[in-house]
Amino acid sequence: MCSLNDCIYDGNNDEMNKNTKHSLTNTTLCRKCRHEDVDVLLIGQSGYCKTCFITMTDHKFRAALGKSKIIRQGDSILVDHSGELNSTVLLHLIKSGMSQSAHKKLIFKTLILYIDDGDIMGRTIDERNILKYKIAKEIKDSGFNGYAVSLNQILCEENTLDIKPIDQEICYEHEDHLCTILDNLPDNTSRTDLLNQLRRRLLILAARKLGCNKIFVADSAMEIATKVLGDICLGRGAQLSTLANFCDTRDEVKILKPLRNFTQQELVYYSEHYKIKSIKLRESNVTTLATSIQALAHNFTADLESQFSGTISTIFRTAEKISPRINSQQNAEDNCVLCDARLDATSSTEEVSAMRAIEVSKLMSSNIEIKTSNDKENEKSNYTSLCLEDKIYCNNNTECCKNNKTKITAEDVWRYLCYSCRLIFRNSEILSILPIPLLFAVQQRLALKSMREEINDFLL
Repeated sequence: MCSLNDCIYDGNNDEMNKNTKHSLTNTTLCRKCRHEDVDVLLIGQSGYCKTCFITMTDHKFRAALGKSKIIRQGDSILVDHSGELNSTVLLHLIKSGMSQSAHKKLIFKTLILYIDDGDIMGRTIDERNILKYKIAKEIKDSGFNGYAVSLNQILCEENTLDIKPIDQEICYEHEDHLCTILDNLPDNTSRTDLLNQLRRRLLILAARKLGCNKIFVADSAMEIATKVLGDICLGRGAQLSTLANFCDTRDEVKILKPLRNFTQQELVYYSEHYKIKSIKLRESNVTTLATSIQALAHNFTADLESQFSGTISTIFRTAEKISPRINSQQNAEDNCVLCDARLDATSSTEEVSAMRAIEVSKLMSSNIEIKTSNDKENEKSNYTSLCLEDKIYCNNNTECCKNNKTKITAEDVWRYLCYSCRLIFRNSEILSILPIPLLFAVQQRLALKSMREEINDFLL
């Protein structure tokens, strides 16, 4: 080890001053070429000249696609385009990669999808049409085929999904129903979480409808780190690796994040270099700042990153290494009907787990002997039988239920939701809030389970 007594100062600081001047001079030169002056200075990193910065960003984008070895020639990619800065930069990177002059140009079919969520954001029909027109013009200038769909279409069945070319008028049916569902949720955290899950499901349904086997989303490192912290608070800790990894494999249609290694500062500099202007600014879903866990996680991460430049990288690099133990015998029926993650809310009486601890704590902290009239009414409504005839509510109609053996109750729905998705609908009548396609999925699982029990005795 070093000792203070071993250090000898001879009073000659010429060599130290020379090294200091050399290091200061190097900070004004590009870290890559070492010849040009710095034009782009990134937080926590040395600077780049404009040429090297563009080369670096282009290489980072191509490396994200190449290292995964998931994308192959002939794949059909659906790009989620919202008109914000991230998705606009992603569109430009794809266009540059497919240009004739690009070395090893990208070869896959690209379709662009715009999801109109203007009704949730409080925009008028005219404002939404103007925004859609601007996005359609941007997609057309990029040379891609664009499509549009309203967020309320997630309330429809997959075979009736109405996806139109972006230059045509889209369907605004069921918007009031979606707003009613969101209004019945207990807080903004639940609304934001539900909207994120519905948007992901709509992307997957649209990809199947358009014949795409993969989806590009424009999540940067900042967004991933924010979602990681928010999901931990929401009880989605078992899903961290899925969220932070390059590929989301919860469904047959894979969701890819090609901007995963990009910081927000890099995206801003890239847009300034190519004079790219986003059509709309980033806005939070149905909530203002600091009124939801997601907003608080974003503020916390942004403030911490401004003081410690390695915060974002540390968060999502750590999250991608955390994965739960997965039973290879589990199938798709063991997944949550809403988020498609493994069901973690089921625990046997003999199993020692975090979910079992929560159940015991809830039982011990609640007074099960004294119940108010409101509690009794809520308990009764949660166990009201409901059958689905042609995917329409019958509200326990006697004539309807005589002809239908398959009925679902609130208890059946809770069984097929993971812990964090249960929190979305807490203190709510889930049978009237959950979208009908999800209720139909629960009904199919119950019917399959019943069929297996019937033929179980005949199996050898």
